[in-house]
Amino acid sequence: MRIPSRAPAARARAARDLRTAAVAACVLALSGVAWVWMSRSAVERRDKVLSSVPAFPTRGQEQQSRRAPAGDSSGPVAPRRVDLPPAGEPVRAAKADAMTSFVLKPAHNVALVQVNALLNTPLFDRIRQCMPAEWEKTTEGAAQLGIDLERDVDRLAVTAEGMAMSGFFEGKPIARNIARSWPDLEEREYRGHPVWLSKHSGIAQIGNLLVLGSRDSMDKLLDRALDPAPESADPQDVYGDVFMRSDLSDLRGSAGRGTPDAMSAILDGLSGVTVRANVWDTVALSVEGKPEPGRSVNDLAGMARGAIALAREQVDPSDVELATLAELAKVSGSGEALNIDLALPMNDLFDKLHFPCPAREPEAASRVSR
Repeated sequence: MRIPSRAPAARARAARDLRTAAVAACVLALSGVAWVWMSRSAVERRDKVLSSVPAFPTRGQEQQSRRAPAGDSSGPVAPRRVDLPPAGEPVRAAKADAMTSFVLKPAHNVALVQVNALLNTPLFDRIRQCMPAEWEKTTEGAAQLGIDLERDVDRLAVTAEGMAMSGFFEGKPIARNIARSWPDLEEREYRGHPVWLSKHSGIAQIGNLLVLGSRDSMDKLLDRALDPAPESADPQDVYGDVFMRSDLSDLRGSAGRGTPDAMSAILDGLSGVTVRANVWDTVALSVEGKPEPGRSVNDLAGMARGAIALAREQVDPSDVELATLAELAKVSGSGEALNIDLALPMNDLFDKLHFPCPAREPEAASRVSR
């Protein structure tokens, strides 16, 4: 009896296996190419995010406008840094000008914005793009008072009593021009400077400094600007595009509302915070906290690291921007202060703060209608 040969079946099975292997190899090769491309794309996106982060605020940072010099169209220039003395050598305290003295005086809350540093940032561009009509109206109104908002204004400081604005106002009767539109206008003098008062408001000008507030707060505001800074205060502590200092009394007044979280627990352990920020495509934020008596900086630093680690775990790895910014978060603590560095996305801040953008609303409405 002749036994049928199995060679044809074996050859067919081998051919099928070979085709399967070839398909698998192609799939693996394509997967590898896709992985390499995606990895390269992720690296490029990560590098782009990192390039959008400004330097974290640094002591000795010199504030200046980020406009390019006249005749230079190469774009914005980075803030310069002031060279500090070598380690171990004492830093000579600079004399505080009127605006810096205004900020350094005791207050529950005080904020200083380096307006000239923000004018050419994406933040300012977005405000201008979102509200072009409102911005144009504001600039035209300021121009009628003799102020060019994009050139004349330097710094803006705010306290609970009122505000101070410095700029290129010398020789311009800005305060008087503003007060002219007020009803029942009164004029008096305080410490050698004219003060204009309405029923509820007041304004005064000290050279390049405008001081505005309620009628009853004007004397206090002028004292803040005219009196020298406390001897214990260092003018070089005021740096960053945005500077804020708070004793947290307002937050403590709202204690008990909502569910306690790690951040509120950290704030409860601090007697005050100083926040500094530099702004560009993203925000580089530094928080310096002074612990309450008896509280350990190391314990607070551990709580902050835990909160940041938890936040990192909740970031989708495919969200390259947030994942990259989360990597930049840093916590350090010394015997006197807790320090936290955070890089925050500008678009996320705008969305969470529900910043209005009337110019884009018609576009959104038209997309929905379609």
